Amino acid sequence: MATLSLEDLSFEFNYSNFEGGWISYQFYFRWRGDNIINESILKKRGDYWGNRADGAFLAQEYEADGLTRLLKKVLEKNQADYWESLDPDILVAVYPDQFFPFLPSHYRLVRESDEHKAERAAREKLKKEQGNLPDDLFTIIVSVDAYNLKHADAYYGSGLSLQMVVSREELEVFLNNLETEYQAFKEKFRVDEWRENE
Repeated sequence: MATLSLEDLSFEFNYSNFEGGWISYQFYFRWRGDNIINESILKKRGDYWGNRADGAFLAQEYEADGLTRLLKKVLEKNQADYWESLDPDILVAVYPDQFFPFLPSHYRLVRESDEHKAERAAREKLKKEQGNLPDDLFTIIVSVDAYNLKHADAYYGSGLSLQMVVSREELEVFLNNLETEYQAFKEKFRVDEWRENE
């Protein structure tokens, strides 16, 4: 399971099954390793929903994983973008150098120390010289449709979300872990063989 963490807060993502061209995902919002979501409100009916792990949200994609493609694209181009699973159960949006709520701050700078000004200027200079830096910041918003919840009979287009601010380095590690897990997943379920036989 690949994990993106911000201190005690984490988003965990797991490739769980492959059947008939469909990739199944289970993903979690956790605090200190514990599920944030109350298990009793998650949908459990039928084979699909009944096989979820405790605290897991479910989503599916057809043939190819979209999350790794999204992260590669955003890290390379430094432009905000998102991925939504084909069944719109999950949407992951990534915003480079932007911070929720993505509007100008209501605060105004009253005073800034000379030391902080020098640090900011040095970083701006380094950024111009080198481009991408390991400590570049990204806002990640993972949104889950309420269809994952008990008694929801249709997609809502609304639901709940987890928002985190992580560094480029942390996002790259998460992407590398996802790619490693996806490769093992493809081998386990013979995904490429299925594609060749279609």
